[in-house]
Amino acid sequence: MPVTFNVFSHPATVVPEPAPSERVIDAQRLLESACYEQAKQCGELLQSSLDDGIQLAALRASQNGFVRTAVHAYNEHHNLVIRPDDVWIAILTQFNFYVNAHAEELRSHFVSHQGKKTLILDASGTRYTVDFGDLSRQMTDLIHENVVDKSLHGWILPDFTTTTPNDKTVCAVTMMATLSKYFTYVIFLRCGIPYVTLEGQKSDWESIFDRLEKLEEFGPEPAQFASMLRPILQRFISAFDGAPDVPFWKKIAHYTGGGSGPTYLSGWITAFCAWSPKGEWLGTPVGAPHPKPIMSLNGSESSGLLLDGVSYPLIDSQEIPAGYCEVDVIVVENLVEYKCLMVAGHVAMEAVRSITPTSPEGYSTDTVRPSPQWFIFVKGENMRLPSPQTPRVPSPDPPSTSGSIPDIPLALRSARYRLASQPAPEIQSTRSASNSHSGCRCC
Repeated sequence: MPVTFNVFSHPATVVPEPAPSERVIDAQRLLESACYEQAKQCGELLQSSLDDGIQLAALRASQNGFVRTAVHAYNEHHNLVIRPDDVWIAILTQFNFYVNAHAEELRSHFVSHQGKKTLILDASGTRYTVDFGDLSRQMTDLIHENVVDKSLHGWILPDFTTTTPNDKTVCAVTMMATLSKYFTYVIFLRCGIPYVTLEGQKSDWESIFDRLEKLEEFGPEPAQFASMLRPILQRFISAFDGAPDVPFWKKIAHYTGGGSGPTYLSGWITAFCAWSPKGEWLGTPVGAPHPKPIMSLNGSESSGLLLDGVSYPLIDSQEIPAGYCEVDVIVVENLVEYKCLMVAGHVAMEAVRSITPTSPEGYSTDTVRPSPQWFIFVKGENMRLPSPQTPRVPSPDPPSTSGSIPDIPLALRSARYRLASQPAPEIQSTRSASNSHSGCRCC
């Protein structure tokens, strides 16, 4: 059973409606708002998890829907709901940054081949009818056949009591992205918080805790990442024993600095900001003692959290790493190649109704939760997102998104892998027709 407990005595505040310009009206808008650099490459949005009846009005786009949701709840006095899957996706996204930055030194952990091996799936349907979520999950089965560590597949893919097919897809795309330096993926188509709710069962959170040990196999930085995560998961687990560590939850996030200088984010939420998207370590240097406080330009001191002897980093609020990852996928339909990009991870915050009545009027929309999602799109110029540096100049000839497939060896085309005996079911898909921090400083 989920556990809900009180952290602060003040009531939860209602999540305000977003400004018209910030409303998530469709999957394309969410992609553009949360994943700007990737959206600039979006020539045609093929499909996303938002096709599955997600309530768009409840979503607020976010470049890191896990970290920023937690920070927003803390600053704006909203209740917070966290699932085991939310935490695991945040861990995997960070691990993805590290592996891609250290691909060659970690190669022997994952594969025995040199260079990149092409993995090919065969599917029935068109790029508008196949289930790309199901295909990404199938691709992880193919990865499993080609990695040396046969425990990797089960370690990455979640099986918590809260896990949904969407969570499995997000983690599958994350697995593909994490191993993208070793594989090329091809799909052939034949035609401050009043209340916190930890969802799932205690065993789910214990499962995440047990999975942390494997991180230590990949080097000193992942080992330190695991050491930052353990005190957090231990307290998540203890909450199910009726002993929530309220002081711990009051240390989830804290802003210091400001004025004419940078604003720093501290608190245990920064454990989920261990690497930049380039795989640069953002935590305390491995083996170094807890750093001394930083003196801000306005005279205030900024220091990272020290919890159970573990040091948590200070993160410049403008440099919170993305909560999602990306991976190239080649989709081949009728021998025409479409260069696609899949993006998956924490890209939104969802506003939901209270778990318990918090006002005389009854239930209200005063609770937020991370909302992991995924997208796949054909690469091309996104005319909706002109470069801020250069004005958009209309081109008489739009860029081509298709062509021949010289990069795929003929032998591979005739020796494709089939992972499912039945064709992928048709689903309703999204098809293109043309296709400063603000918050309280009281804590």
